Amino acid sequence: MAELELGQHCGVPDCRQLDFLPFVCDGCSGVFCLQHRSRDAHGCSEVNIRNSSVKPDQHRSYPCSYKDCNGRELLPVLCPFCEKHFCLRHRHQSDHECEKLDTPKPRMAATQQLVQHIIGKYRGIDILSPLFFPNTI
Repeated sequence: MAELELGQHCGVPDCRQLDFLPFVCDGCSGVFCLQHRSRDAHGCSEVNIRNSSVKPDQHRSYPCSYKDCNGRELLPVLCPFCEKHFCLRHRHQSDHECEKLDTPKPRMAATQQLVQHIIGKYRGIDILSPLFFPNTI
């Protein structure tokens, strides 16, 4: 019966172990077994790491636009109305005195006036009297 050639052999000449889950070196791109996966263990000739092109973590922060606030956020917190950056403390329109702040209008103002008019009109009348509800007798 023929042997199946699964996996890859370790790149270290003295080892050559067949590994079903081989490791690929990020320096020299060689294939190695578990024992020789580190750079020191296989004597990696590549000094630079392939991922060295990635720059160190440079955090950009977004300063708060509210007057006299030194707050900063790592993610942009934009007001959808004035489109300025704010810290979490000043993110709401009312907190940063947004120039496009809509003043809340009284809800159902016309309905409230009508109800007050009707109440004033029938003030002093017993609404449970037969005059008010004639068909209930």
